[in-house]
Amino acid sequence: MNHRLKARFAAALLVATAAGSVASAAELYTRPGRYTIDAEGWDLQPGADGAMLLRCKACTVPVQVQIDYSPERTGSEAKGGNRAFLARLDTPEAQTQFAELMVEASLPDEIEVGEDIEIQIATVGKAMVGGLDVFQYVALIDGGEEVTQESSLVAIHHDRILKIALNHYQGALDDTARARIASLFKSLKFD
Repeated sequence: MNHRLKARFAAALLVATAAGSVASAAELYTRPGRYTIDAEGWDLQPGADGAMLLRCKACTVPVQVQIDYSPERTGSEAKGGNRAFLARLDTPEAQTQFAELMVEASLPDEIEVGEDIEIQIATVGKAMVGGLDVFQYVALIDGGEEVTQESSLVAIHHDRILKIALNHYQGALDDTARARIASLFKSLKFD
């Protein structure tokens, strides 16, 4: 793995400037059989199908993290786990194409890429986060007035597709937001 790419992506994903930040267990959230995360400083909003939306309480700009799991994969869908999934993303082109598909799939039906918004995949790569090998990407979504940055992790975890997306306006993060994001991602552990 290209360590320079991994380091650049980790910096973009975590947007971390508070090196050495230690997570406290004051607001530990556990999703049994899936993950544990320290949600101190975040509002947790459970969503449909087990999704979790976290919104930064102390941030002066909108910052949110969404953790989603697909329904359990069965039959032919379940062939190959995370290792096979990551192996299919063996080139930068395959990674970019998959990232574009993930972003487009997350858009509301009424939004048209090329007409309403433009998508640029800024970074792609693979890493280990919270003990799990993941595919990661940074997408810039230009809606005209603001550019939203989506930094996402994708993996197969316990026969489900996992996606964790960090969303904020590009260039809008302050030191408080960076510290909260770094602490949150440092605390993330997968079962």
